[in-house]
Amino acid sequence: MRTRYFTFGIALFLLTGIVGLANAKTLRSHCTGSGTVADGIETNLDISGPNGLPDGISATLDQGIQNCNTGRSFFQEENEFILQPTVTTCPAGTTEFHIDSTQGQNRSVATDEKTGDQLFAKATSATLCVNPPTDTSLGTFTTSVQFEIFGGTGKATGATGTGESHASGSILAAGFKGGTGAFGDFGQFTFTSDSTVNLPHAGNGKDD
Repeated sequence: MRTRYFTFGIALFLLTGIVGLANAKTLRSHCTGSGTVADGIETNLDISGPNGLPDGISATLDQGIQNCNTGRSFFQEENEFILQPTVTTCPAGTTEFHIDSTQGQNRSVATDEKTGDQLFAKATSATLCVNPPTDTSLGTFTTSVQFEIFGGTGKATGATGTGESHASGSILAAGFKGGTGAFGDFGQFTFTSDSTVNLPHAGNGKDD
C-alpha cells in the first residue's frame, strides 16, 4: 500500500439513544457498535490540514449502528486525520495520524432509532494507528478518541457533554485508480464508547 495522507473515517462514536429520557437531565452512556468506512470517495470537504490550512485531501465518511444502555442509534460522520511525520503514541512499525486543536477535524451525527432525535459531536483529540499490510491482511487500525457534544434536535436540543471511544478494524479492499494515483479503500470497524450527556430540555415535559 503506497504511503499517503490517510483520512480514515473511524467511528468516534458515542452517541446515545435518547428515547424515554424526558425526566433525565444528565445521562451516562455506554455504547458498543460497528460500522464501515470508505476512503477515496470524494467529498470535496477539506477544511483542516496541518496548521489549520487545507491540505488538498478531502474528509472521508463512515457510518454504522450503536447499541447503548439507553437505546439504539444510527450514526454518520466525516473525518480529517493528519499524518504525523514521526510515531510518538502508536506502536513502533505503525503509521500515526492525529486530530487535535491545531490539525484535522471531525463532525458526527447520531440519530435515535425510535424518535429521530439527533445528537451532534466533534473530536477534540484523536489518534489513529494503522498497521501495514501483510501476506494475509490489507492492514488493520485502531483509534482512541476524546469528543465533545455540542447540540442536537428534539430532546437533545442544546445538549452538551464529553466522552471517549476506542475502535479497531481492518481494511477489506484497497487500490489505486489507474493512471491517476488516486487511492481508495473500504473497511470495517467495531468500537466502544462512554460519555456524559447533559440534556437541558429534559424533565420539562417538552420534546424540544
